[in-house]
Order: sequence, then C-alpha cells, then structure tokens
Amino acid sequence: MASGSASFKWPQRLGLGLAAGLGALAFAQAVRSGGETSPRPDLVESEPMTQADARLIAAGWAPHPDREPLPLDRKLAGNSLASLSACSGTGLGFCRYDYKRGSQTIAVITIPGAGGEGIVHLEP
Repeated sequence: MASGSASFKWPQRLGLGLAAGLGALAFAQAVRSGGETSPRPDLVESEPMTQADARLIAAGWAPHPDREPLPLDRKLAGNSLASLSACSGTGLGFCRYDYKRGSQTIAVITIPGAGGEGIVHLEP
C-alpha cells in the first residue's frame, strides 16, 4: 500500500513543481519587460518606491495589483503599498507594483536600495 500512496503523490508534486516554475517564469518575464501595456510615466531610476507611488497616484494612477500579495511578499517589499503584486522569492529582491489609469496599466519593478528599501529599476 505504501508504494500506491507514493505513486499517487508523485503527480501532485510534479504538478505543483510545474505550477511554481511557470509562475516564476511569468514573474521573470514581467521583470524583464516591466510588464507595461502602455507608455510608462516619468519614473526615476533608483527613486524609492514610496516616492514613486506618491507621484503616480498624484498623476491619476490607481493601485491595481495583479494579485493579492502573500505575507512574505509584504515582508520582502518592506512597505504596505496597495499596488504591490508580488516579490521574487529568488533572493534578488525584485518586487512588482501595478497601477491602472483608465484603460492603461503599468508595472513598476523594484530592487533593494542601499538601506533595504525598494527602489525603482528601469530596463534600458
């Protein structure tokens, strides 16, 4: 019976592993592309995310997270911004913040700053 139980768990573990891998791949793509579906607003490289968030909201952008962040995401981000969608579990410190204005959406990616706070990272 033990082997039957073990063989039943193997497909479940494989499915969970594949789902986690696909999720990481999607997040990595969002990090590379910035996740933008519209022209990005004037974001400043290395600006603290809390300042960028305030400027975006003042410009009419509303927090619009892609998903509900996990408690670990909140801990890694080091803030309670409503726009946080997720943080990478790779240890590199990438976090993603999503916004919407009308039909436009943007994603802002951060990396850890010198003091540990998230700072805006722009792809060239």
